[in-house]
Amino acid sequence: MENLGYINERLNRRGFKSCVVPDVSSALGESLKIIGSGSVGIGGSLTVQELELYENLKKQGNTVHWHWKDGASAKREAAAADFYVCSANAITRDGVIALTDGSGNRISALSFGPRNAILIIGKNKIVADEREAVMRIRSAECAGANAKRLGLHTPCAEFGQCDDCASPERICSVTAFFERPSKGLENTYVILADCNLGL
Repeated sequence: MENLGYINERLNRRGFKSCVVPDVSSALGESLKIIGSGSVGIGGSLTVQELELYENLKKQGNTVHWHWKDGASAKREAAAADFYVCSANAITRDGVIALTDGSGNRISALSFGPRNAILIIGKNKIVADEREAVMRIRSAECAGANAKRLGLHTPCAEFGQCDDCASPERICSVTAFFERPSKGLENTYVILADCNLGL
């Protein structure tokens, strides 16, 4: 079993505002508590979908922008919200957070734009180091499964293996490692969940 307490300590030492929660329900509750009545932008995230965060925010009257629900224009609106919520593709045991995007919208928002960011990360995303983070991102279980879910015809989706392809349908074009929170945001919160979430 991964030592979430240690990873949480490393994240806080790096300047992230991190906490550990036991399950999906607690991750949702912590997210709603942090957000309060603020406006929210959401990046592409099965984790957020599993939490039903969008529906809960709408129910309590928050302004929410999510391109999965509101169309492509919501990507730009999301980046200017009070809170930007997404997950990561991997997190190292030393607290380095890794993300890969097709358009860079999550990476951009975690760097500059919204006032605050919240990353909700399940224990299935934990890796030893940055090298393993890249391996996880390019694996059949991560990029491959996501491309397959989207009905794309990339090597990772069709053959279960990354080919560093030049496919126009490639979804891993921009990769970033966050060793510390960006100074372009007021706060970057991390919610570590002691359960599997997302891909």
